[in-house]
Amino acid sequence: MPETRGAHGGLCLQKEHTRERIPVTALDVKRTPQRAVAELRRLGSHLAQNGERLLGADAVQARLTALSRRAEKEWLALGPGSTGLRRGTPQDAAPLEADVLERGVALRSIYRESFRNEPALLRCARDLALLGGETRTVPVVPTPVVIVDEEVGLIPLDPSDPLGGAVEVRDSSTVRVLHLMFEQLWMAATPWKVSGGREGDSRRSRDHALLLLLCEGHTDESISRRLGVSLRTVRRLVADLMQRLGARSRFQAGVQAARRGWL
Repeated sequence: MPETRGAHGGLCLQKEHTRERIPVTALDVKRTPQRAVAELRRLGSHLAQNGERLLGADAVQARLTALSRRAEKEWLALGPGSTGLRRGTPQDAAPLEADVLERGVALRSIYRESFRNEPALLRCARDLALLGGETRTVPVVPTPVVIVDEEVGLIPLDPSDPLGGAVEVRDSSTVRVLHLMFEQLWMAATPWKVSGGREGDSRRSRDHALLLLLCEGHTDESISRRLGVSLRTVRRLVADLMQRLGARSRFQAGVQAARRGWL
């Protein structure tokens, strides 16, 4: 699908068989992010007519899993995350995205602003943030999108029914446009963090809370409930803490932390 330039300098997609030109980036999302939302929704309806169709939740889940294992540079999610393209809860999607982060792949997600009032989404965002994921928010999310390494894009077959299936797009020009629109929305979005403090302060606060709970003899399940993160995240955090302290056991981690003044 070749690119052309629109009358106002915006990038366009031109379909070979219809010669239809679809302007997608002739806008300033910092001034009018709602226009970017409208453009992405409209673009999605056109892209859903091309690419490989994935029919049903199982097919979409299988493709997301395969893509997560092949991702090398970045995983961009507008939705939030892969949840919007499959059935299940945000916690169902979190292990897939956590594995992406664990392999050193950058993960950025754009959530709708109202997610702060949805405990399941908030917990998912918190878990991923503790592992290094970045989250920003916009008033309205147009349609779920996942972009992997600027090479592959996944969008719903029908923007009005995100769970009805997805289409995988690999055309370089099309994926580049999706990526550009994500970046524009990202620039206009509001950053979200686990706490209001600086990242380093947040990590020290988390480490201190985790160490106190470990020293008090709490189980991983109890720590999970008290910190408000998943059991999987607790075990990753403990392993990371022990590695940074050079400890071989949790008891030794407590001793080392006390010596360093972390407690």
